[in-house]
Amino acid sequence: MGEIISKVIPIFLLIALGYIIKQKNLVKQESMDELKNGVINIALPALLFITFRDMTLKKEYFLVIFIVFILLIILYNIGNLLNKIKYIAHPLVPFIVTSFTFGLLGIPLFSSVFGVENLEKISIFGVAHEFFVWFIFYTLLKMKFNNERFSIHIIKGFLTSPLIISIILGLLLNIMNIEKIFFENTFFIGVDITLNYLSSIATPIILIIIGFGLKINKIYIKQSMKLFLIRIITILIMGYIFKLVIINKIITNDPLFDYAYFTFLILPPPYSLSIFVDKYANREYSEIANNVVVIHTIACIIIFVLFVLTFVGDNLY
Repeated sequence: MGEIISKVIPIFLLIALGYIIKQKNLVKQESMDELKNGVINIALPALLFITFRDMTLKKEYFLVIFIVFILLIILYNIGNLLNKIKYIAHPLVPFIVTSFTFGLLGIPLFSSVFGVENLEKISIFGVAHEFFVWFIFYTLLKMKFNNERFSIHIIKGFLTSPLIISIILGLLLNIMNIEKIFFENTFFIGVDITLNYLSSIATPIILIIIGFGLKINKIYIKQSMKLFLIRIITILIMGYIFKLVIINKIITNDPLFDYAYFTFLILPPPYSLSIFVDKYANREYSEIANNVVVIHTIACIIIFVLFVLTFVGDNLY
């Protein structure tokens, strides 16, 4: 238990550091945004490349990717159904109850406790998620608030995303069984060391960025809390229906996979949600979306730590 506690303490300390940096105005918002872009476009892709290059590929994983993709689509449609209920109805509901902050919270949380060597367990959900977000989520959001349609720019954005490129390259090397070149050739050994240097900074910097961005607009707190509860209840219920009925028949006796699945389900909506809503809807909806993300981020970290301390403990070792 002591080793687990020592692993979760840095999560709180790094987030607190980010919050203090914000409160003391030690770093400007513009600088933090640039740092975030650097992490998203360099450090995180390096981490994902290593993960998918080194992971043990199983045919079951590809089936799970497809199932999670279907789950995300169903969650969106459930959001549309919930919108027919007067007390729940809000234009943001379908977008609130699906999609997650996989890269900027899921990866650092999971790796901080379970180790980078086990990232493959949660990364398979990330593949399904990235396909859903790029091809369905953002397209539907634009259609809802800006009457836009699917365009070639969506495909271009997907194919040029550093995250997607790193996943595809890692998988290709893995499938072709040529990843060993990174451990036999002097030049590629150097490349591998560089990638590991870059990937090692992803988790601490991301957690600092999360702390820096913790800000709630109190005007919309009641509505935001309602949407947060709708989201987490809907996702946990549907997520575990899928797991009990379908996924458990595919992946069996794998505690780390179970931990990864729970971690994935409790993640908040994408941090980019409020930015896109602000661009395509209005400021009020953007503030509400940001509140939901912040509230859910805080709740997610607390739930994750309690889950680890209660259900994982020394079983991990």
